[in-house]
Amino acid sequence: MVRTYKRKSDRATWSDESMTEAVNACVNQVMGYQKAAKTFAVPQTTLERKVKAAREAVSRQCAPKPVRGSLGPKKPLFTSAEEDQLVEYVLKMEERLFGLTPFDLRTVAFQWAQRLGKQELKGDGALGLDWYFGFRTRHPQLTLRKPEATSAARAAAFNKVTVTNFFTLLTDVIDRHGFTGERIFNCDETGISCVPKHRSKVLSLKGRKQVGVLTSQERGNTVTVELCYSATGQYLPPMFVFPRKRANPQLLNDCPPGSIAEYYETGWMQSDIFLKWFKKFVEWTNSSITNPSLLLLDGHFTHTKNLEVIDYARDHGVVIMCFPPHCTHRLQPLDVSFMKPLSTYYDQAVTSWLRQNPGRVVRDYQIGKLFGEAFIRAANMSTAIRSFEQTGIWPVNPDVFPETAFAPSETTF
Repeated sequence: MVRTYKRKSDRATWSDESMTEAVNACVNQVMGYQKAAKTFAVPQTTLERKVKAAREAVSRQCAPKPVRGSLGPKKPLFTSAEEDQLVEYVLKMEERLFGLTPFDLRTVAFQWAQRLGKQELKGDGALGLDWYFGFRTRHPQLTLRKPEATSAARAAAFNKVTVTNFFTLLTDVIDRHGFTGERIFNCDETGISCVPKHRSKVLSLKGRKQVGVLTSQERGNTVTVELCYSATGQYLPPMFVFPRKRANPQLLNDCPPGSIAEYYETGWMQSDIFLKWFKKFVEWTNSSITNPSLLLLDGHFTHTKNLEVIDYARDHGVVIMCFPPHCTHRLQPLDVSFMKPLSTYYDQAVTSWLRQNPGRVVRDYQIGKLFGEAFIRAANMSTAIRSFEQTGIWPVNPDVFPETAFAPSETTF
């Protein structure tokens, strides 16, 4: 079968609705053949044939035939209604994080055709690729996407009850303290290294089985970066946690203006380091009892099990609110809109540096500069504002998530 067949004529390009209206106009003697054909943009000879068939059906008192007959000896395997049910099934499975691959769809369609008593099917338990490509053509709303991994814990945790309770608490806090967008902040950590986590696609010769890209080493040391911005697009300087025991100011060369650095042998965030960042947050935002601020963060132990941070927040008018467990992929503005473009820009910066410095590799001394280039590109006001809108935090919108967003939790309870 020719999968890329292109029609060589414009036969039967009229719509069923236009032909039906033209036939009714002629049968009811409202118009003649010539006027009806011109009014409804249908061929006159075809119209005459359809009108004759309609009048014969009336005289025999039987149901009229459809205006569009079959264009060939082969008929579709499924009717339009049956294919609509199949499309609905595909979309429901995708909403519940059980999306079907092309082979899964062909297998399900094969089994359903057998259950419906369709013509005898041949094959290995799956319909052919010709049917699959035709099905995709008939239903252009379907597209083939690469899914993101979502753990069962996230799927179960993000449910309507949890989200409703979160927005109830958020609304109460904002109303009680009178917070506005410029006093609502979100902070989160991300890990970077001399080996980027995400790689951009590159052009290569078609048919090559393996395409490589140069990296500084197999695995890089993790450098944690603390990021924070407000609902009105105000970005605070980042804080770096370098995997070192001793301080080295040269690591901050060419970093974003105002950046600070801390040091820990693993490069991971610790409770005492987060307390230092939190004191800087209070200083940068000018938070006080008379000028309070709201800080939204995840449930990491350095945030929620840090009594020194909690006491310091109470003394300086910072209201700390934690996101529900395993819900940050939907509710945290930084995760929703900022982290992915930041990672992409960082990968591009590292690749560009390696290309411009042949024979050299990225060390910890270049990370600050390369991250700064990516941060400046990603940190724009519209991204921050849009991320708070998409999560429904500011302006507060408890109905920001459609019912389909909670579908995965229904299958995991």
